[in-house]
Amino acid sequence: MALTLYDNAGSSNALKVRFLLAELGLDAELVEVPLGAERPGWYRELHPFATIPCLVDGELVITESNAILRYLARREGRDDLYPGEPALAARVDVLMDALSLQLRPLLWAVEEPLFYGGTRADPGDVRELEGGLAAWERLLGDNAALLTCFTVADIAITGRMARVHELPIADGSIPLTSGVLERAISRPAYALAR
Repeated sequence: MALTLYDNAGSSNALKVRFLLAELGLDAELVEVPLGAERPGWYRELHPFATIPCLVDGELVITESNAILRYLARREGRDDLYPGEPALAARVDVLMDALSLQLRPLLWAVEEPLFYGGTRADPGDVRELEGGLAAWERLLGDNAALLTCFTVADIAITGRMARVHELPIADGSIPLTSGVLERAISRPAYALAR
């Protein structure tokens, strides 16, 4: 069955899915969804929250980027990308979920005014982000075994944090994250996904 990805080139979450599709060598029909505040009615019919991306595989509709990553890796039998062993899978899940639930809001508070508003980020938001990045680095260190292999967590991190070095944070403050980004960005699939 053909895959359809409801996508937008400006969406970091959609980038994650395009990256994994390229890594897996899978083709998908890309359907452009506008990024504006109000999504079209046809998209709201497909996806109740109307966020981007959304993957359709036959009758299956998957609406969260991390769920899409997990699904595609499992669908293709890629235990190297998403481990079948529960303890290793839990480590991947912790990184992906912490990135989305804990770090993403802090990143967005600084990214939104810089990248989309053309203004400076609030210094308080920058301090909160620096604290969040310090905690994130600790989490990566606690899961160091995953840093030696390439998983869907690397894809999620890269899709979401590819522009982190453009933010007003201290140079050298995120060495583990920088290592993940360097390894992932050098993969041919990343270039195809961009």
